[in-house]
Amino acid sequence: MRYFLFCFFISLHLSAQTIPPLDRVISVDIRNATLDNALRQISRAGRFEFSYDPTRIDGNTSITLRLTNAPVREVLNRVFLNRVTFKSRGNHIILVRVDPPESAPKSFLLDGYILDEQTGERIARASIFEKTTLASTVSNPFGYYKLQLPTGLANVRLDVRKQAYLGETVLIRSRVSHAVNIRMTPLPPTTPSSIQTLPIRVTEDTMRSAEPPLASVSVEAPAPMLDSTAHQPLSVVDKGWAGISKFFVSAQQTIHDINLNRDTLYRDWQVSFVPFLGTNGRLSGRISNRFSVNMLMGYSFGVRAFEVGGLMNLVRTDVDGFQAAGLANVIGGHVDGVQAAGLINYTNHTVKGAQLAGLINTAGRSVTGAQLAGLINYANQGVQGGQVAGLINLSGRSVNGIQLAGLVNVARGEVRGLQISGVLNVAQRVANGPQIGLINLADTVGSVPIGLLSFVRKGGYKRVEIAANEVNLLNVTFRTGVQRLYNILTAGHSFDRIGSPRLSAGYGLGTAFRVSKATLFNLELIDQHLFYFDRTYPEGWNNHIRLNTLIETRFGNHLALAFGPSANWYFSNDNRPIPLLQPEILLVSDQPANFRNTRHWGWIGCQVGLRFF
Repeated sequence: MRYFLFCFFISLHLSAQTIPPLDRVISVDIRNATLDNALRQISRAGRFEFSYDPTRIDGNTSITLRLTNAPVREVLNRVFLNRVTFKSRGNHIILVRVDPPESAPKSFLLDGYILDEQTGERIARASIFEKTTLASTVSNPFGYYKLQLPTGLANVRLDVRKQAYLGETVLIRSRVSHAVNIRMTPLPPTTPSSIQTLPIRVTEDTMRSAEPPLASVSVEAPAPMLDSTAHQPLSVVDKGWAGISKFFVSAQQTIHDINLNRDTLYRDWQVSFVPFLGTNGRLSGRISNRFSVNMLMGYSFGVRAFEVGGLMNLVRTDVDGFQAAGLANVIGGHVDGVQAAGLINYTNHTVKGAQLAGLINTAGRSVTGAQLAGLINYANQGVQGGQVAGLINLSGRSVNGIQLAGLVNVARGEVRGLQISGVLNVAQRVANGPQIGLINLADTVGSVPIGLLSFVRKGGYKRVEIAANEVNLLNVTFRTGVQRLYNILTAGHSFDRIGSPRLSAGYGLGTAFRVSKATLFNLELIDQHLFYFDRTYPEGWNNHIRLNTLIETRFGNHLALAFGPSANWYFSNDNRPIPLLQPEILLVSDQPANFRNTRHWGWIGCQVGLRFF
């Protein structure tokens, strides 16, 4: 039991040491005691030590004071009445007498605690600010704040905001340093925390310029602090911007952004070096500027005309006008104008105008205008205009205009216009305008795709054919595209028939004309290379060009017979004879060509096969 009690009291002592001396909660009952004795009682109650110059502070002053559950800071304010300043160092509180200034001070300090009006608990991370000077601070983990303001202000209004609380505005009449405790009222349970119009209560500080004499005071002060953000879930936008703030803005600015989510301040201009160092101070995330110039990095609520940044611009909501940055522009709302960046433009909502970036443009919603990027353009909800990228264009929905990319274009909705890429085009539906690329993929099309390989899932032309002709006994051919223009991939084998190639492979283009409901007429041009793998002759250039005229007759839901004559030209430069022809109807026989010692033949052939679709 003794061991348990020893550990218990040690843990209490260590817990007290983690709280700064000025924020420890104590109760004192001092009656007609000298200042020295009063300070001893306070130090014993708070488990800390005082340090001060006894020649500067009169220890024989009579003190009468009774406080219950009050922070040490408030107890000392009652004792010294702002005639002594104090600060903590470790487990000591240092007292320094304040000499009257020789001239009128240019500034004064306001400090105190932010309290919950219903529970009396201290509120951490509340935002306190003055709109004219943009001076601001945040209450510490124990609800304490301190703010310095100029004495020359005509009107001083201290605004306090905290998520899940009604807004508070305190009118300050006195221009001398003094304590102002501010009580906040929680929002009613039926009032959503995201309500657009925040109710604000206006109160008046009753502090007078003349200090009152020492008197007995009874104060029921709160003990534990309260941080309502622990109980109020953040919205998706707040979570996203909180993540960005971890890297680019100060913790105090992040707290202001959350607490002031229903307050917007307006300024004609601002100049900043980094987000926390500029004319807008730490409230920059809640200020909309008409003109903004940022030496390195800027952070603001909105831009209404022009913004330029040496490295990066961060804007929480909208940009209307022109915005340029050496590296990146990151916008939480929409852009109505032009965004230009050396590397990246990111807009969380819509873009109406243009995004110009050296690497990447991103729009969280639609783009009406143009995206031009060195690498990638992305629009989550469609494009009305154009996307031009060195590598990839992506549209989450429709494209009404043009996509031009060095590698890939993707539209997950309808395309009305053009898709042109160096490799791949993908679209849900192509209403009009062609797809032009090596590979074109679409669910449905209303035009003709042009490329090395085109595939249309619904309503396209797709055939797998097994056929025989006068050169190869077995040919396997795949046709894909649309009926007006389709691609042909073919390979053949002759089963080691003497005089015929062992293997052939080729590519071609074709078109089909409907003769009747069950009959099509195909006109196809195919170029294929013949591989002999014969050591008797050196492997050379053996090229076969075939013009097919075929009749496709359907006799089942997925089966058709295709047959018809063909015109053939064969070129060889390795002294190899003409492939075995059955039947042999020669048009040109062993004629020299005008290039590279090549000979050529021409004949009429025939092909018959089965098609599956």
